[in-house]
Amino acid sequence: MFFGKKKDKPDNSAAGKPAVDNPYLNGRQEWLERYGSYISRAQQWRFFALLALCALLLSGLGNVIQARKATVVPYFVSVDTLGRAEVTRIENPGAPPRALIQAELGNVVLNWRTVTADADLQRRMVQRLSMFTAGAARGVVQAYFQENNPYKRAADGKLVSVSLTGIPLPISQDSWRVEWTETTRDHSGTEQDRRKWQATMRLRFQAPSTDAQILTNPGGIYVTELNFSALLEEPR
Repeated sequence: MFFGKKKDKPDNSAAGKPAVDNPYLNGRQEWLERYGSYISRAQQWRFFALLALCALLLSGLGNVIQARKATVVPYFVSVDTLGRAEVTRIENPGAPPRALIQAELGNVVLNWRTVTADADLQRRMVQRLSMFTAGAARGVVQAYFQENNPYKRAADGKLVSVSLTGIPLPISQDSWRVEWTETTRDHSGTEQDRRKWQATMRLRFQAPSTDAQILTNPGGIYVTELNFSALLEEPR
């Protein structure tokens, strides 16, 4: 029996084996070390270029949308006694002149209640009326036309002429009162009926911001609430 230090067996595991010298793997590793950073930078540049292109397209689209929304900014031009002009931008335009409000309210009544045999004129009057009504008042006018179709009334021989009995007057800060007389005639001109009416209109003022609004409603006057009724005839 021999006593002594036992010799270690050689390690035949994979960890103890020397690395295999593979020329393909070595070539791939060298290629990645040389050109990998270039490829990574190229991908980054392509990403940022695409991002910049998207931002440019969005900016161009925004400019097109903004250009299509044409707005008109009101300015006030004053001229002194020496002929010098001063232009001032109106940031918060107030209510239009009183005379303009009275004239437009009179036109609202005329376009609303007149019945004519001229169908084209009747259509234009209805269109002009729509330029001055908004909110609840527009619903009131539409309901009135459904019950009193002006084209049907004209075909039935009921033509209505409207005459204001006075200038529209304010009854509060936002409301005005209008009185008028309606005369109904047939196609021969024979009077069939005559009746007095009154209406209370609540107004809202909004400065025009487009060319179309300037041409149709330059004062920015809108009837938002409308109540009307026939006046009782005084006993004779």
